[in-house]
Amino acid sequence: MKDISDLFSQTHSNLIRDILDKGGVVLGMKVENFAGVLLENEALALEIEKRLEEATGIEGYISTDELPRYGILAEEKEAIEKAFGVKERDVVILIAEEKKKAQKALKIVEEEITKHKRR
Repeated sequence: MKDISDLFSQTHSNLIRDILDKGGVVLGMKVENFAGVLLENEALALEIEKRLEEATGIEGYISTDELPRYGILAEEKEAIEKAFGVKERDVVILIAEEKKKAQKALKIVEEEITKHKRR
């Protein structure tokens, strides 16, 4: 888990900017060999979103598989991937929120992905 808020200091993403302006952070977590999984497995993606909302009130997350999107530019995606040392089959999961909530949310994401990988 890494705080990458500084990568968004000049962002044009209203979603990210609003959270940072309220004192929130952008935390990320690299998941090795998981690129495309959340896009291809909609049930898993929805299960993670549901668990996040129930446990933290956070309505979702962003994966680098989805980018550029949400006002996050291709250059920002590249900076994220560089910060995490992403390889071809890796993905970074991002949570933008108040720090304690974001930390809890990323732990939930990690638990759900770990359960999925064990199946």
